Amino acid sequence: MAEHESTPQLDSLVASARSAMASASERTSFELPYAPPDHRPNPVVEPFDKIRGYLLGASGLLLLLTTLALSSGLHGRAQASLLDTSLVHSVLWPALAIALVLSAAFSLRSDQLSARRQRIISIYSIPATALMACAVTLASGFMPVGAAILATIASLLSLYGVLQLNKNTARNRLERWATDAPISFFAGASMVYALQLWFAAAGWHDGERGIQAALITAGISVAAGAFAHSERGRHALASGYGICMIAAAIQGWLNDSAPLWVCAIWIFMALLVFLMAETRRFQISHAEHRAQRGKTVEF
Repeated sequence: MAEHESTPQLDSLVASARSAMASASERTSFELPYAPPDHRPNPVVEPFDKIRGYLLGASGLLLLLTTLALSSGLHGRAQASLLDTSLVHSVLWPALAIALVLSAAFSLRSDQLSARRQRIISIYSIPATALMACAVTLASGFMPVGAAILATIASLLSLYGVLQLNKNTARNRLERWATDAPISFFAGASMVYALQLWFAAAGWHDGERGIQAALITAGISVAAGAFAHSERGRHALASGYGICMIAAAIQGWLNDSAPLWVCAIWIFMALLVFLMAETRRFQISHAEHRAQRGKTVEF
């Protein structure tokens, strides 16, 4: 049987196929559609690393004791506003404080004590938690303006902490639950609580300011949706924001303190923030699958 003679065209095709197979076999990683986790060894432990963990735990305990001790004044005139989250306030904030204390305990583990992301995020979570405890105290003491200012600062600090999470991706699922989730949920809940205190400071207690309240809430919801559309802690932030906003809508409807159409807008805004978080999750999953198949990532 005569052997087939090779041709230049056939040799070129075979060489191209071998080159493509070799390059595919050598490809062991792909470009992630977000900042990749930092798997470098942790830096050397410094004395401030333990102090940082203790401070976070102390601020969480302060928030826990404050919310438990002052829960009886939730319906006081300083906190009574058109946007009223008292339906979940006495349960949500103590639970969140406990989560922050557990997060502090997690940060003291040997594999987390000097972690780079712990050092960065704690700079914002410690003062945010302490300031929120002070805001709750001032609100219970009938000083709504000071409480609103402190709550706003705490909210901004926690939101900036969420931005740092996006730059320092968690290395495993435990870090996402123990570090990312508490501060992200805090950020979402604090946005609504700060807005509640500003409404109280402005004297917005009934439906006469329904249009203004709806417009301001819509603007804040757009900002919350933008953060929920980021990479890290998006569902926790959307949960904190959405739970408080839906609670305010139910409370306003039950007490007839807010028009029904305003309550409907608040619920719609809460669902919109949830939708933004879920949309981002789908986009990230789709981009990861494209990257694994060697396709360009349109993200």
